[in-house]
Amino acid sequence: MWFMIMAVTATLLLFWHRVSFPIGKQKSTASYSIIIPARNEEKNLKRLLPSILAVESKYREIIVVDDHSDDQTSETAALYEVKVIENPPLPNGWMGKSWACYNGAKAASGQSLFFLDADTWFSPLGAEKIMGYYETKGSDSLITVHPYHYMGSFWEKLSAVFHLVVFASSGITSIFKKMGGAQGGFGPCLIIDADTYWDLGGHHAIRSEIVEHLAFARKAESKGIKTYAFSGKNVVNMRMYEASFRAVAQGWSKSFASGASTASPIMSFASIIWITSVVSYLVNLFETGWWTIVGYGLLALLLYRFLQDVGNFRWYDGLLFPVYFLFFVLLFAFSFVKTYIFKQSTWKGRQIVGKEKRGSS
Repeated sequence: MWFMIMAVTATLLLFWHRVSFPIGKQKSTASYSIIIPARNEEKNLKRLLPSILAVESKYREIIVVDDHSDDQTSETAALYEVKVIENPPLPNGWMGKSWACYNGAKAASGQSLFFLDADTWFSPLGAEKIMGYYETKGSDSLITVHPYHYMGSFWEKLSAVFHLVVFASSGITSIFKKMGGAQGGFGPCLIIDADTYWDLGGHHAIRSEIVEHLAFARKAESKGIKTYAFSGKNVVNMRMYEASFRAVAQGWSKSFASGASTASPIMSFASIIWITSVVSYLVNLFETGWWTIVGYGLLALLLYRFLQDVGNFRWYDGLLFPVYFLFFVLLFAFSFVKTYIFKQSTWKGRQIVGKEKRGSS
């Protein structure tokens, strides 16, 4: 019974706060530049760019940074009459995405910089809602948004616990949120004042970091910049690792162990305690008598309450949480061995290795 109490309590404390994007003012009155680093993103740009251009705006410019693509990324972007720049060769000591974002920022003319991954797309008025909220916070703020996850298959639902850990690591879900503040940010979508960005050194300041969003948000906070992090529900969306078990497993195994190594130590410890308590409860599931039904129901309800802010999870996904935890534990172990024992990790066809070799990534 104690395992059940610990699991329910840990879940409640760690996922107390909801994270959906706050919808208020929906009109931006200041200029901003959407900067899209794109490496082999021909297909995704055909979904993203129309979602931006669906709303006309004299305050917005769109910049696609073609990062040495092998497909028709540059030509596709040009069809939508947006600004396209070719990313210069990757210098020694830089990670590829940071280099693309940095060069996009140099070409931007907006008062604010809106960094956005190419495999996302906006909900109706999504960009305007984000910029409207950002303008209420002022130039000394930074906003990151984790896109709402649209899933079309059961296999994609296996991302559930990974998403939970990503949000928990940000520090925005815990009951102690006001004490700790945000502990990092989300990579796919980041907004910051252009002058503030350059005062912080831009992506040059975190050029060798694999998980650049965490590093940049932490640097901003260390300089007194207030950071805000949210889920992208109703504003910006993504679809990860489409359709197959193999795609989901490969996608998360490539990135998660590396990302976990850069997370906040405090929030990482909290996540470990939470995962351990839930797994311990599941291992002892049938030793608590009829209380098992109560504990199982409470956990399913609490997890679904949060997951519906993260992606298009259904009520029965809460009931399937043991399956998602099993997948997480097995894949995290595999990813850890692959990353730290065999030193293998890739992104967009580039090999990502330890710090001493990052310049060749």
